[in-house]
Amino acid sequence: MTQTPTEILEAASVDPEARAAARERIQNLELPEPYPPREKSERKGIDILIIPDSHSTPGVPNHRYEIAGRLAADQGVDVVLELGDWHEMGSLSSYDQGKQQFEGRRYWQDIDVGLDARLRFRRELAGHEPRLIACMGNHEQRLQTFLSSEPRFDDILSMDDYRHADLGWESIPYLETVEVAGILASHFFVSGVRSMPVGGLHQAANCIAKTMRSTIMGHTHTYDYAVRSDPTGRKLHGLVAGCWFEHRQEWAGPANALYDRALTILRNAHDGEYDLEVWGLERVKQVYG
Repeated sequence: MTQTPTEILEAASVDPEARAAARERIQNLELPEPYPPREKSERKGIDILIIPDSHSTPGVPNHRYEIAGRLAADQGVDVVLELGDWHEMGSLSSYDQGKQQFEGRRYWQDIDVGLDARLRFRRELAGHEPRLIACMGNHEQRLQTFLSSEPRFDDILSMDDYRHADLGWESIPYLETVEVAGILASHFFVSGVRSMPVGGLHQAANCIAKTMRSTIMGHTHTYDYAVRSDPTGRKLHGLVAGCWFEHRQEWAGPANALYDRALTILRNAHDGEYDLEVWGLERVKQVYG
C-alpha cells in the first residue's frame, strides 16, 4: 500500500530507516507522491474593475471603452467602478476661455461623446450585468460650477445630462465617497481645509494615512499602490489608479509623459482587502482590441 507524503514524513520523524528511505528518494530526485487535495474554502469576495479618468473628448475615437467592456465581460467582474472624469467637458473649462484652443468647443458635443462611450461600453458587456458605479470628477463638476455662476441656464442644462441613471450607473457626487467591499473610493481624497487632493511622492500611502482605510482614487493620471497594516494585522490598501486614454492632453503639457494608462481588477475584494491585477493599455489592446 502506497503511503501518503504525510504518512512518510510522520514515519521518518520517528523511524531512522524510514527517514533514510525518504532522504534516498529525495537524493535520487524521484518524484514524490502528490499531497491529497485540500478542500477549497468558500470565496469571500468580489471582483471589481477600476476604470480611472478616461476623458472622452470630441474628435477622439472611443475604442478604449469598447475594449474595457469586453474585458469586464470576459473577466466576469462583479462591479465596475468608474473614478470620474469620464467626460472631458472642455467647453466649460474656465482655464481655456478666451484662448485660441477654446474656439469651436460645444457643450452638447462634450455630452454626446461621453454618452457614446457609455453606450459602447454597455454594448460590449454582451449581457453581463455587473454593478456599475460612476464617481463624478472635477471635469463633470465643471457643469455644476457653471450653473452656480449662471443660474439663467438652469432650465436648459442639468447634471442629469450625464444620463447616469438612464444607462444603469449609480452616480456618486463629486468628492463624496462610495464604499465597495470595505474599500472607500472617490475621484480623489482631500487633504487640509482647502479640500486639495491628497498628493505627495507616496500618494497611495498618504491616502491610507489620511483615512485609515483601504482607498481608491483617480485624478492624477499616475499609478501608485501601497499596503499598510493596522494594529490588528488587517491590511490597508491604497490605490491611485492612473488613467484610461492614450491621446495627448494639450492642457497637461510635459505631464503627459508621467501618465500611467491602465485598468485594474481587484480580485476577491472583501473587508478592504484584495489581490491586485493590473492590465496595462497595450496588454488590454492585444487581448481585447
